[in-house]
Amino acid sequence: MNKKIPKKSVTSTDFFLEVRNLTKRFGTFTALDNVNIGVLPGEFVSILGPSGCGKTTLLRVIAGLEQQNNGSIWIQGKDVSCEPVANRHLGIVFQSYALFPNITIINNVQYGLRQMTAPARRERAREMLELVGLTDQTDKYPAQLSGGQQQRVALARALAPNPSLLLLDEPLSALDARVRTRLRGEIRSIQEKLGVTTIMVTHDQEEALTMADRIVVMDQGQLMQFADPQQLYGAPANTFVAGFIGTMNFLPDCRHQSTTAVRFLDYSLDTRPPEALYSHDKTSTLAIRPEHVRIADDQDRSSNILRVRVEQIEFRGSVSRVMVRVLHLAGHPSAHQIEIDLQPKAVDQLKLDAHRDLDIYLPPKHLLAFPDSSAVTGGQSHAA
Repeated sequence: MNKKIPKKSVTSTDFFLEVRNLTKRFGTFTALDNVNIGVLPGEFVSILGPSGCGKTTLLRVIAGLEQQNNGSIWIQGKDVSCEPVANRHLGIVFQSYALFPNITIINNVQYGLRQMTAPARRERAREMLELVGLTDQTDKYPAQLSGGQQQRVALARALAPNPSLLLLDEPLSALDARVRTRLRGEIRSIQEKLGVTTIMVTHDQEEALTMADRIVVMDQGQLMQFADPQQLYGAPANTFVAGFIGTMNFLPDCRHQSTTAVRFLDYSLDTRPPEALYSHDKTSTLAIRPEHVRIADDQDRSSNILRVRVEQIEFRGSVSRVMVRVLHLAGHPSAHQIEIDLQPKAVDQLKLDAHRDLDIYLPPKHLLAFPDSSAVTGGQSHAA
């Protein structure tokens, strides 16, 4: 579903939407701290982060519903920082749908088309309802529709004026899981068909990873990383992104031995070459995904093997999550836990159960290294 963003030099003239050095404060609280993003024409970008990270504030500033303290918003090469909402040519879908309960579905959709003639308004509304698969619901009222149908109506209404930019504020959060899964595919299909540049706020990782071409990850008002889903998952920029996107095991306080090796507890671990991190007097945090950890076998080298004790096994359908505790070479448990994803069949074949001791292997190519002393900063993320 995700489009591959070309790996080329991108300039400001390539962007449909550009956010430059954006800062927004509410009293003494800084909701956005020097945020920079550039969105390409027709791109679907998701703003992802925990509650209170500033993602909705960023959307509202882009929309003109909030005024920034510093920085600027550019749409199609024009500075719209001081323009009212009506002049930004946006379509907005709110979490609450905001449908008018006392008028019919078709009248809800054509509400924002008052500059057109009555027949043209009705024809455009029918086109949009056909696009979202609701042509048989035109004369019903919002209360007569399901939550998923109401969300489609809200989307049709936002698209009816043919906006240049579509903003979605957690559009699926009020729906149950099955409906969300179906609607996110439908929304992305409609967006691709129309080619409208879209920004969607969400707190749902799966929603962002499956729908967006690129994802803005935010925390505490700062931009942590802006990249495509594959890069966020495979090459996170810092420990926050690594821990927020998917599940990640962290091995802290690893002392550098060389440009490719660190010391963790009593063990020597080879990593991806962290040449920029290398210093004998500094430490790093290593990280590895549960699916990349495996049970050691006779083919594995002596390095990157940890002795562990199985503490818990959770059956999760297609995988089993095995929680283990790292043992010191002397045999006593450490404070460090690691999660491993294995096929249930492999768990049975290995006869894994709680309290069993075994060796695990951490492949060097999957071990990420992050400097413990580095400060996570928001800032520049224009590159595609």
